[in-house]
Amino acid sequence: MQEILSFIEYLLAFVVVLSIVVFVHEMGHFLVARLCGVRVLEFSIGFGKKLWSRQDKKGTNWSLRAIPLGGFVQMFGDADAASAKADENIKNLSEEEKKVSFPFQPVWKKIAIIFAGPATNYIFAILLMTAVFMVYGQIKIAPVVGSVMEKSPAAAAGLLPDDKILQVNGENIADFSDIKRWIVLSPEPTLKLLVERNGKTLNLEAILAEDPKERVLGVQSKTIAPGDVSSMPFHKAIYESSLMAWKMTADTIIYLKQVFTSTRSPDEMRGPLGIAEASGDAAKGGFLSFLVFLVQISIGIGLINLFPIPLLDGGQIVVYLIEAIRGKPLKEKILEKTLMIGMCLLIGLLLLTLWNDIPRIFNRLVG
Repeated sequence: MQEILSFIEYLLAFVVVLSIVVFVHEMGHFLVARLCGVRVLEFSIGFGKKLWSRQDKKGTNWSLRAIPLGGFVQMFGDADAASAKADENIKNLSEEEKKVSFPFQPVWKKIAIIFAGPATNYIFAILLMTAVFMVYGQIKIAPVVGSVMEKSPAAAAGLLPDDKILQVNGENIADFSDIKRWIVLSPEPTLKLLVERNGKTLNLEAILAEDPKERVLGVQSKTIAPGDVSSMPFHKAIYESSLMAWKMTADTIIYLKQVFTSTRSPDEMRGPLGIAEASGDAAKGGFLSFLVFLVQISIGIGLINLFPIPLLDGGQIVVYLIEAIRGKPLKEKILEKTLMIGMCLLIGLLLLTLWNDIPRIFNRLVG
């Protein structure tokens, strides 16, 4: 019985997280489409059979569907919800209908509508994290060593308690979490440390494990003092949340670059099952933990959709940029081939993440 309740809890957390992030993403497309004068036929959360629908005064059908694994905004003149192809009957549209049809919009309006989805994910994440910083504050842990594990890379490098780590591989360190970022993201197992000790600076070198999954420096921070947690005014909170969004984006790009250049294993990549697992864990961690996870997923969805892969927003933007350069749309056969390539890439990515998620979740359940 407990296992069933736990499964339901994880499933609900996953549905809530995905529905919120998808709603935000599609709302970006929807709002900018309306601003550009494009008629929106349907705004849907989920795919498959309709569970609920309602039409507003402007003719948009708002719906909830049975499979909560995404959503879409279908605009007038599109053949499907992806806005990748135009309807075959657009040649028969009147001049008035063409004015509100997506395929007949100027290229800059098409790009604005498509870009609005990922952009809104980022805006939502930054504003949500700004609110968190203003209400709960931000934990700042100085990069000062509290303790050093015996026989660890830190001990071998000569790190001592009370050492302040100023730089790692030439990058300034402002927070203890920055050290962890370097341990996780560094393509090389060697960390060059600039350390302050008793008012003097020292250059130390820590050699970590070759396998990125086994890398541990072996230091702990000092206990957080009461002054390390404080609420922020709006201007500082939005700056810190924007900086956090930038760091998360940069870290993800660095990680993916390492994967594609074979300097890092893709084992850490998560798919739908992994996100569902993490959603449940975040929900169990409390309201604040859940909000932070929601921020992370919103940024992740926004970033992924900007990748220049056909079927994703970034791929469509590339097509429209080519259209602007050529002065005319790409041939339908070329579009169909690029869409097929995009679908194969996305299916391959899904299979890879499932290959990672299933064994890990299975081991967690039986272990």
